Amino acid sequence: MATTKKTVTKRSSPAAKAAPAAKPAAATTSTKAATATRTVMSARDAVMNTVSSVIEANPLGKAAKATRAVSRAVVKTRRASLLGKAIRNKVVVVTGATAGIGEDAAIKLAKAGGIVILAARTPEKLEATLAKIKADGGRAFAYSCDISDLADCDRFVKTVLDKHGHVDILVNNAGRSIRRSLKYSVDRFHDFERTMQLNYFGALRLIMGFSPMMLERKSGQIINISSIGVLTNPPRFSAYVASKSALDSFSACAASEFADRNVHFTTIYMPLVATAMTAPTKMYKAFPMLSPDEASELVVDAVIDRPARIATRLGLAGAVSHALTPKVSEYILNQAYQLFPDSAAARGLSEAEAAAEEKKLPKGKVDMARQLFAQVFNGVHW
Repeated sequence: MATTKKTVTKRSSPAAKAAPAAKPAAATTSTKAATATRTVMSARDAVMNTVSSVIEANPLGKAAKATRAVSRAVVKTRRASLLGKAIRNKVVVVTGATAGIGEDAAIKLAKAGGIVILAARTPEKLEATLAKIKADGGRAFAYSCDISDLADCDRFVKTVLDKHGHVDILVNNAGRSIRRSLKYSVDRFHDFERTMQLNYFGALRLIMGFSPMMLERKSGQIINISSIGVLTNPPRFSAYVASKSALDSFSACAASEFADRNVHFTTIYMPLVATAMTAPTKMYKAFPMLSPDEASELVVDAVIDRPARIATRLGLAGAVSHALTPKVSEYILNQAYQLFPDSAAARGLSEAEAAAEEKKLPKGKVDMARQLFAQVFNGVHW
């Protein structure tokens, strides 16, 4: 037989009614606790500052600090020496040499003793980069060339070979990136043609133009600036990644044919870099990006060590994930696809619509993680 519980409500006594008067005391206690905490933190900071000062003033501390500085200087000097030995008096062609990675790499290679051939479309920008190199004591020559124009590529190759005899290193850096969903590209087939024309056919035309002399001289290197996207296959980059993948595949096949002639290929799977090419995509501000200086150091690594490939840990992780767990990778990338919309330019939005859209984008890593978590667990109650 069920037992019914009766709820008994007791009347508040005068003493009970007076209880709220104790709140100020609690507030006072809280304030005292906060003050005490701040005092402890201040004392802790003071102790840490004192300890740091003592360590820095101590001969051992000074020695350690000096040792670190000397170590960095030694590494930098050794690296400069290695680059000098690898590049001195060699003819190096750098495409897309008037901005970003290309300009920074060209300046460093020229400073190390290389004879740098600058290639880009705009004569005024070429002259500006040329002036920077000469002001730094380097040697360089500038030739205007539209790498997406195959006839212009042929003219450029002939000019360089006629004036300089040969090319020791070719850096295929010029490139075009397009970030657009396929649903917005169905009537824009030229997106795929433009990326292939510059990123693949233009680079290939230069390789085919300069490599015969490399093979004849049994010496040469071709450095292709590829993308981390080739390893990670991100959504919205089908046109761009396909063009870079084509050059990657060509190089992998050609490398085995050229190996016994001492002509080597190096592919750099470049991560996001803060350049004019990435600037239009505002959401990239929420991601870590390399500076042009950091990115050009990868080109320096390629010249010094001549590896077949250079990739970041994130790129390698993406490649392994796609190889071992393709469905998991597909799901993760689809979540990213849903989280980050196409840019205003890709969708043809007005300025007002673009401004409203930008407010919705993640402003940093924490905001990005929060939005992704909410998206993945949408409808799940905790």
